[in-house]
Amino acid sequence: MLMERIDQSYLSRQLHVVPLVLSGLLAVFAVLAQPDISLLRGFWAIQISETGLITDPVATGGTGAALLNAALVLLLSTLLIRKLGLPFTGAAFACLFLMGGFAMLGKNLINIVPIAVGGWLHALYRRERFAKYVYLTLYGTCLSPMVSFLMVRVRPGLRWVAMGSCGLIIGFLLPAIAGFTTRIHQGYNLYNVGFAAGILGLGIASIFKGFGVEFDTVGSWSQEGHGLLCVMMALILLGLFLAGLSMGCRSWKAYRHILHHSGRAVADFVILDGPGATLVNMALVGAVGLGYLLALYPLGVRLNGPLVCCVFAMTGFGAFGKHPRNVLPVMTGAVLAALLMIELPINASGVLLATLLCTCLAPIAGQFGWYWGVAAGFVHMTIVQNTSILHGGMNLYNNGFAAGLVCILLVPVIEAVKPEPQEE
Repeated sequence: MLMERIDQSYLSRQLHVVPLVLSGLLAVFAVLAQPDISLLRGFWAIQISETGLITDPVATGGTGAALLNAALVLLLSTLLIRKLGLPFTGAAFACLFLMGGFAMLGKNLINIVPIAVGGWLHALYRRERFAKYVYLTLYGTCLSPMVSFLMVRVRPGLRWVAMGSCGLIIGFLLPAIAGFTTRIHQGYNLYNVGFAAGILGLGIASIFKGFGVEFDTVGSWSQEGHGLLCVMMALILLGLFLAGLSMGCRSWKAYRHILHHSGRAVADFVILDGPGATLVNMALVGAVGLGYLLALYPLGVRLNGPLVCCVFAMTGFGAFGKHPRNVLPVMTGAVLAALLMIELPINASGVLLATLLCTCLAPIAGQFGWYWGVAAGFVHMTIVQNTSILHGGMNLYNNGFAAGLVCILLVPVIEAVKPEPQEE
């Protein structure tokens, strides 16, 4: 037993290699996609462009430039966590995969820096280590489109002051709001910071609108690079699966315990079940998302930046609450809503994102049963269509915001109607 614990501890310490290898793989595919100077030109175009829901950096700078942006965002985030001496548990994987994934949807090196500095100032003001707030700060970069919006829309003499000030305010305030919102949804929304960011984004956007500022960002949706992105995602998921096997998860018995967790936060699978089973689960959860998208190929669905982002998000949270047993019912409910409602074609961009990202409600299925998971996915699909207008499309984790509202609506109903336990 002692040797087993030592082995697990050693393997956990080696997990920092995974995001480093992933960032390297993204960089390699970036060069393969754009093996000329257009890679750097596209990369710079992504840094200085306006972002928001739904903006595909592949359409802005090309497939390679988008992958390079993701590689660097992931690399710097990984190095920051290592520098702070934090262990690479499921929490780290969930955060890092979201950082790399959403660099394929709206985050870039320029618009995340002011928010990160704001989080550091929050820790400094509280006289606490930044390590305590680093995950909240990195998640908080979901409001980075506000920084890019000001960089593009404000006149040159004031733009850097405006974007810097906005980013600092976001980074400073968000940790406090996120600590409060956790108590509201009671851990049933895995994208808690998305809920907090939606509330903060609503406040900031309302103030801006009061001064006559309109958030009229133009979205983009590319179909470029589908084949290359499919190969890349298949290699990533296969690599995670094989790494899990090499770390000891070589049988159904070694893996199945993960499926018995509800997923309700905090459900860190690296701590609960070990790194091997966690990496295998990440690969399987990611495969669920990728398989769904490939199944819609006849309907014209092609992998692009936002869709790769969604698969990354599912994969990352395969270390922190999601597993096939609790994500499939929620996805089923979302698909059912799209099929039944006239204005929600199943292959529409927003519907695709919602179907994959609604899996942040997986703990509802895990805690209360698959049928409530279906209900949660159904309600989520209807609510998320109307939430982005509240924050002007500036919250990249819009599905996390909508999921928080679903929890407020649905969890009290579930607890009111579920049978009371029988007394002996």
